Amino acid sequence: MATTPPPRVMPHLLKATYLADGEYLLEETRATKLFYFPGPILFTFIMGLLVVIFHYDVAGVDGMLHLATTVGGHAARFWVVALFGLLFVLGLLWILVRWLRWIRTVYAVTTRRVIVQKGILGKDFDEIPVVQIRGVDVHQSFGQRILGYGTVRVSSEGGARIGNEDWKGIPKPFRFQKVIENATIGATSPAAATPPPWPAPPAGR
Repeated sequence: MATTPPPRVMPHLLKATYLADGEYLLEETRATKLFYFPGPILFTFIMGLLVVIFHYDVAGVDGMLHLATTVGGHAARFWVVALFGLLFVLGLLWILVRWLRWIRTVYAVTTRRVIVQKGILGKDFDEIPVVQIRGVDVHQSFGQRILGYGTVRVSSEGGARIGNEDWKGIPKPFRFQKVIENATIGATSPAAATPPPWPAPPAGR
């Protein structure tokens, strides 16, 4: 009895209409949140904590740090709280900027191309045909290995703009590397002339 081929994988992050007829998505991802957010969140949390500590004089910080004097008619503690409050707001803006950078970039591998999609409302697409890919390198520091992400660099010929760029914060980078290499092998093998390996399921009767 013939087996039914697996259904076509539909994109969730990549704009689906960008795929050509007969082109199939193999992998898509954003950089991991662990790359973008821990620093800004920790900074903002510490600044907010300091605002609370100095505003409410927790544990008697006025006495310990001699902040009971006045400067220009205001208690010195007021200016300290204002400073940490400003840093707290800057931390929130830092988180927002990082969120926009995180959400705007999608990396995808199809049976024909490696694609980098950028943008939130409008979309820009850069691509490398898999037949032009000459190598995929992965770099992981010790900390990145523990957290499960790394930097991927795709080497290509033909002067592709995104070739030889570092794509930082890629989750499971060795899996991403393997998907690209398998797509390259599939595109350059004799079997590439046959229909794609994941055709759309047949229409119901």
